[in-house]
Amino acid sequence: MVFFISMAVVFVVAIGACLVALRRRGGSGERGALERGAAEQGLAQGLGAANTKSQNSGPWS
Repeated sequence: MVFFISMAVVFVVAIGACLVALRRRGGSGERGALERGAAEQGLAQGLGAANTKSQNSGPWS
């Protein structure tokens, strides 16, 4: 029983620490996350295009 109570306390403290950290940053940072996602998608598309050009150009094709 003591174990479950202590785990609940640790869980609540961890959530509180996360909320305090987010409040200090000024929000959830969703706009930054969306911009990072768009940049990563652009990078992936660029790498995919470069890989497509080099396909079927090996020594066995």
